[in-house]
Amino acid sequence: MNALPQLADLLSQPLLLFVLVLTRLGMMLMAMPAIGGGVPMRVRATLAISISLLLIPLVPSDAVPQISSLVELVIAAIREAGIGLLIGLIVRLLVTGMQMAGELASSGGGMQLGDSLDPELRASVSTLSRLVGLLVTAVMIAFGGHRMMMEALLDSFRAMPPGNVRFEVGMLELILFELSAGITAGIRAGAPIVAALLLSNLVTGLISRTLPQLNLLAIGLPLNAIVLLAVAAFTLGGSAWIFQDAFVLAMENLRGQW
Repeated sequence: MNALPQLADLLSQPLLLFVLVLTRLGMMLMAMPAIGGGVPMRVRATLAISISLLLIPLVPSDAVPQISSLVELVIAAIREAGIGLLIGLIVRLLVTGMQMAGELASSGGGMQLGDSLDPELRASVSTLSRLVGLLVTAVMIAFGGHRMMMEALLDSFRAMPPGNVRFEVGMLELILFELSAGITAGIRAGAPIVAALLLSNLVTGLISRTLPQLNLLAIGLPLNAIVLLAVAAFTLGGSAWIFQDAFVLAMENLRGQW
């Protein structure tokens, strides 16, 4: 009989605020590159709890609703998790889209067998795609993308205080827009390599027509591999600027959504 009042006292303002902030932040960290995968769970949990304690003084607590039942708490936590996932998912879509450059180059250069396990995606991807993912993740940390994500999280707390989350159609439209933006950025990053491989195949075809006695496979595959590695060494660095521009635009769109 006294369980409900005790639960209401337990879920009073300080503890309730901490749980809601931790849920929103934790979901963002789970989807965030460089932290969402490959990092031990204990480290992520410690990081989430520590940052949540630092964020609580900056979060408006006067608008937190009174929650008196476990069902209301679960619903509020799900809503908070959705906002945190939205922030992390937007960045994840950009990184995954950039990895398309490596997939396009690997498929065009005949290097599909050189796959490696991506701990963040938990799937087998080409080595070049994994390299692009590590490159853009390092670039994101270098130009302060993680701080921009924290600023977007704080803006979300100001626009939608803990326990007052509302979902709008614009959020789904933002996800679709960033999905297309990530794919576009990946195609832009991989376009020079694909163009060079097409030129290499054209040259190989001309050689085979001129000297049909030559073994086309013995010439074409090594030539494609050399062209792929050479062009990738000169052009993949440009993916850093492509990703940075797309990331900054994504954060601006996200703040506009709040």
